[in-house]
Amino acid sequence: MTVSNIYKLLDKLEMMILKGMPLPFTPWVIVHHEKIIDTLDKVRASIPGEIQEAHGIIKKRDDIHLEAQKKANQILTEAKNQAELLLSESELLRAVQAEAERIRQQVISDCEILKKQTHEEVELMRNNAVNEAITVREGADRYAENVLSSLDKDLGDMHDIVRNGQKHLAKIKAESIASMTTQRAQIASNKIVSSQVAANKN
Repeated sequence: MTVSNIYKLLDKLEMMILKGMPLPFTPWVIVHHEKIIDTLDKVRASIPGEIQEAHGIIKKRDDIHLEAQKKANQILTEAKNQAELLLSESELLRAVQAEAERIRQQVISDCEILKKQTHEEVELMRNNAVNEAITVREGADRYAENVLSSLDKDLGDMHDIVRNGQKHLAKIKAESIASMTTQRAQIASNKIVSSQVAANKN
């Protein structure tokens, strides 16, 4: 998975939050936490892919070394074949051998230079890839921590709202029961007074 795909997952995560169900008269929204956690898991799982790209770069370096060696062998073979065609005299032979040795040394020197340059370039590319992967991982972790912290705070606030609502309902219920009890007592008292008045009249 490339870095662009990781950013797409982060954009998807942000969109889930933006499309969450808003709570009236509050700055909070309700989101599907399982979908968010699933997306975060996908982000985390994608990070090692960046490290694999670095391994691919190292393999490319080895291929370049192998190709350089093949090229050197080819040059040496061509030089040897050319020398064998010029074996008419000993002096010419020595000259050809000396030229072949010079070419061989030149090829070895060129290969060492190429190897060193390739190694430096590969190391630089690998370090850049690893640093980019670490940056993406750290950014994803920070984003996930912020989202989860925000969700935790929102859930805590919602719990406080529910608890306060329960207390308010309990208070209303208690006041209603007290009022009904008072009314019943008043009715009973009125009945007793009425009975006493009727008895006195008799």
